[in-house]
Amino acid sequence: MTSIKYGFLKIEQLTTSSGLFIGTNIHKGRKSQTSINEGFGTIKGKQNKIRDNTAMIKKNLKRN
Repeated sequence: MTSIKYGFLKIEQLTTSSGLFIGTNIHKGRKSQTSINEGFGTIKGKQNKIRDNTAMIKKNLKRN
């Protein structure tokens, strides 16, 4: 078994898919998933206009 010893450990943030486990641990059934949906980018130039813009996101429902 691997042994890691820290003199000092500072945790700044635990997010929804993070965990802090102390001691002898067996991790079973933990899953994490993330998704980022963004717009079309940046409009550059003089007097450019965007009107009636639409976007569609198609989710891939395939599971591993």
